[in-house]
Formats: sequence, C-alpha cells, structure tokens
Amino acid sequence: MTAFQPDLSSAFAGALCLGAWAHDPCTDRFALSPILSRLLGVPEEAAAGAPLAQALAAVEAEDACRLESVLRAAGEDGCPFEAEFRTRPGPHGPRWLRLMGRCGRDPVTGRLTTQGLAFDLTEGRHPGGPEASQAQRQANRLADHAAAMKGLVAGLRNPPLARLVDEIAVEVGHELARHLRSGVRQVH
Repeated sequence: MTAFQPDLSSAFAGALCLGAWAHDPCTDRFALSPILSRLLGVPEEAAAGAPLAQALAAVEAEDACRLESVLRAAGEDGCPFEAEFRTRPGPHGPRWLRLMGRCGRDPVTGRLTTQGLAFDLTEGRHPGGPEASQAQRQANRLADHAAAMKGLVAGLRNPPLARLVDEIAVEVGHELARHLRSGVRQVH
C-alpha cells in the first residue's frame, strides 16, 4: 500500500478491524465476524445469528447495558453511531472494542438491519512506551471526547449540562496544554 494506492484490506488490518457485524432489531439476533465471535465467546456455529444476550454476556455489565441501548436506539432512528465497550476477562484477556455502524432497510427484503464494523482498541488502552507518551495519548483522547461532548450537548437544549461540559472542556484544555508545555512530543 502507498499513499497514492491505498489497499482496503491493509487499511483494515492496520486499524485493527475485527470485521463486520449485524444486528436484526426484530429478532434480536447478532451476526459476528469469526474474530469478533471468538472475542465475545460466541461459538463459531452460532456466529451467523446468535441471540444478542449471548454476545453481551462477554461484555462488562455496565457496558453491556449501554451497548444494548445504543443498538436499540440505532434501530429506531437509523443514525450512525459508535460505541466503545470492555469485554470481561477471559481466554483473550479483557479487551476494549468499538462498534461503528448504522441501521437501514435492506433494499431487497425491506427489513431493518443495524450493521457495521468492529475494532480492537486494546493496544491503545494499555500502557505502552514511555509514561509521558501514554499520558499525552490520554490527554489527546480526553480532548477528542470533550469536543464530541460539546457537539452532542448542543442538541439537547439543557443549559446546565452545557455549562458542565464547557467546564470539562476547559479543564481538559488545561491538561492538554500542561502536557504540551512539558516538551513531550505530541502523540495521537
């Protein structure tokens, strides 16, 4: 792959893409790529349509609740989404995963299906490299999340919440500036 001739499979591998997934909101079935089914402890023979509850059993309890809610909301509004969650410790260790996708109607059957891609974020969540670089990565992620919260809170029309998010954004900005002033090169 070169910058002028990108290769999709190399890009997916480099992004730690675990493959595709699909959720049928009507039957509450979850289809998983082979790698994702292994990480979630879903037997290979069930990966083509496991009950959502079976896939969520391998997810940390508080994250499973949120993930189920995100999938249900996507089935109702069709908006694109992304959700991060942790798996419970198991044979593959605890993992940080991200599902990205959206819900739409199948052009042939007319059925609603939520589908997308799964990514493994674990490598970026565990300390790796010098402590200062890890702290810089964390500050950068905080800044990304603060910016996302500011964009999301605007549509809620909740001034007290907007003020709190603004305060968080200012504090995150101070933290980011502290790391940049310390002379540590910026790492994204």
